[in-house]
Parts: sequence; structure tokens; C-alpha cells
Amino acid sequence: MGSNRITAESDTRTGGQSLDKRNENPVKILFALAIAILAMAPTSVCLAQAAERQACNVSVDITDTDPKGTNVRASPGGAVIVSLSNPNVEGWIAVHITGQIGDWYEIDRASLINADLGPDGKTIFHGKGYLHKSVLGVSGMQNGGTIYGDHDVNSRPIDLHAAGDQKVEMLGCWGEFLRVHVRKGTGWTKEACTNMDTTCS
Repeated sequence: MGSNRITAESDTRTGGQSLDKRNENPVKILFALAIAILAMAPTSVCLAQAAERQACNVSVDITDTDPKGTNVRASPGGAVIVSLSNPNVEGWIAVHITGQIGDWYEIDRASLINADLGPDGKTIFHGKGYLHKSVLGVSGMQNGGTIYGDHDVNSRPIDLHAAGDQKVEMLGCWGEFLRVHVRKGTGWTKEACTNMDTTCS
């Protein structure tokens, strides 16, 4: 009888624990699910922001001085698909930008420019690739060019007659405009100079 009573008590305790577990499991699952969703939310927002692409239609220069060349990647920060290099000390490499994603610029072609190759140079890359902002830039402004407060020729001007020989920092692109920082401030222009041999006058 003692043995039977112990068995019965054990069964009762086991049954009680099973009932408690059945009651707790849905709560635990919902709690864990809520935590997982909250943990993923910021990541999802960041990924969505990182994936934003701004369409552009501008030409700029490769300013990278690495003798090994400048890497064009298959995606922002992705695998290298080609390395662009200038085979001689004369001339420079110009690229056509079709979009911007964060610190990366999407290009569809690159051309080697020098006096022997004519005004359009020689195409050395054609396709879709990405270059980091740190390897691109312009040589200055077209002398007397206009810099606007926005990517709109009807917006307030920052400088109506920009000096051509000033330092110009390239910050971004929007359509046919480049966002630049110059002596008088930060604005947008269609008249950046991309001639690396001389100033645009």
C-alpha cells in the first residue's frame, strides 16, 4: 500500500507539472517571439535604409593613387570584378555614375582619358559595378559655374560665379547634379570640373 501511495503521489505530481508546463509554454513562446521581433526590427530598418538607391547621371574622376589600381566591385563592399589602372603618368580615368547607395557609387562605364585618345578617351570598363566614395572626386569647378542650395536650378544659389581653381569635395549625386562642398558652403552643381590636367575655364 505504501508503494501504491508513493506511485499515486508521483503520478499526481507529474500530472501537475505537465499541466503547469502546458499552461506556461504558450506564454513562453509568445514572450520569446516578441523578443525576437523587437531584436530584428532595428536591423530591418537599417537594411532598408542601406538599400536605398539614388539615381544619378554624372561623370567624375577616379582620384585614387594606388599604383595597383582601383577596385570595381560587384556590389557595395562585394567581390572585386575588375581593377582599373592608368598605364602611364599622363591622363586620368573618368567614370559615369548611374546611382548612389550610401558611401558607394554605381557606375556603368569607365574611360581612360589623355591627349592621344580624343575627347571621349578609351573605354576600359563597361558594365555594372560599384566604387567607394573615397576613390572618386572632381578637380574643381568650371570657372564661373553656379552652385545651388538644392538639386534644382530654381533653388537659392550658394555661389553664382564659383572660382574654378578652388578645392571641391564631392559629397553625393542626384540626377545630373553633384552635391559638393566649396569655400562658400555646401550645395549642388552641374558644373564641376573633371579635367584632371588643368582647371576648367
